[in-house]
Amino acid sequence: MDLITKIKSREAQIGVIGLGYVGLPLVIEFCMARFHVTGFDVDPEKVKLLKKGRSYIKHIKESSITKCGDLFTPTTDFSKLSKMDCIIICVPR
Repeated sequence: MDLITKIKSREAQIGVIGLGYVGLPLVIEFCMARFHVTGFDVDPEKVKLLKKGRSYIKHIKESSITKCGDLFTPTTDFSKLSKMDCIIICVPR
């Protein structure tokens, strides 16, 4: 299946590198659009909180994270990048 077809059918696996002030809201938006998203971050504490449905960013409600449900997988395992169809990088320069 080509990428355009995967995107249109919401079967594309989206990867977001960096789960900060840009990456985490982007993850939430993709989940609300019914995409499966894997969020990558080097900070294991952020990933641990997100796996529990907790927000570490003051203006992002925990309910926004929990609404993502099984569509969102936070991880520190960058080897999973090879399984992504699309990768979006949201890290400071």
